[in-house]
Amino acid sequence: MIDNTAGILWALGAAIMAAFTAVLAYRPLRQMGFMAATLLTNFMNMLVLGAWGWWIYEPGQYSTEGMLWFALMGVTAYSYGRVVFYKALDIIGPPRLMTISTTAPLLSLSLAVLFLGERPGLPVLGGTLLVIAGIIMVSYEPSEGRWVQKGIFWGFASALSLGVSVFLRKKGLAAMPNVGLTVAWSNLVSFPVLLAVRPLMPPVLFHWKMGWAFWAMLGVGFLNSFNQILYNLAVLHGEVSVVGPIISASPVFSLLFTALLLRDTDRIRPATAAGVLVTVGGMAAIALGR
Repeated sequence: MIDNTAGILWALGAAIMAAFTAVLAYRPLRQMGFMAATLLTNFMNMLVLGAWGWWIYEPGQYSTEGMLWFALMGVTAYSYGRVVFYKALDIIGPPRLMTISTTAPLLSLSLAVLFLGERPGLPVLGGTLLVIAGIIMVSYEPSEGRWVQKGIFWGFASALSLGVSVFLRKKGLAAMPNVGLTVAWSNLVSFPVLLAVRPLMPPVLFHWKMGWAFWAMLGVGFLNSFNQILYNLAVLHGEVSVVGPIISASPVFSLLFTALLLRDTDRIRPATAAGVLVTVGGMAAIALGR
């Protein structure tokens, strides 16, 4: 039996930091394009994580296989994944997005079972049903004649990227256990990918100008760098099927930070709060079932 204690603690830290940075990014995102915000965040990740990775580098850590896994993550997580995350964050707000993101471990759990030989416990089924119930509660929108919250599918697109990235991190870190250089490389890979699609995208998506939003997004990128370190440490020291659900406890913290920092812009419905708690309860059942 693998001791997942360290992984769980790192995962809890990652969940708190993920919720905090998502809430901080909400206001500046309304002042710039999503692609511009992605480039700024990735640039700061590359600098901070690159410096940290060189500082902790040990001889023999380099691995071509690890670099290839994280290059793939540069496309899935730091190009596609980050763009859809910011798009969803702007449309549906932090609590709903972070709750929908809890579906990500269902994908990473499946990949862990199929390709990493992990064997989750029986409570996974009950936890999965709770997750589905919670997602329905936060997705339901009774106003304006809609049954589903506008833009909710952007949240599921973000969850898809997150679920795949947990698996890619695990494979990459198994080959190259440097929690800084690996993600710095992923962010570097994202630049040519994002810039290659620029001619095909509306110019407004790349819009930015010097001002408070610019500096705020750089700050978000700086804090997000520490979130990436926590995320990698969790995956490095714990099983994917355990740390994935713990990381997805972020909706609870997102609800708290939203109430504290965004109470004038994002109203939290009782159904949303209940859905967050039900979903996190489901993910806890999955984790404890291990």
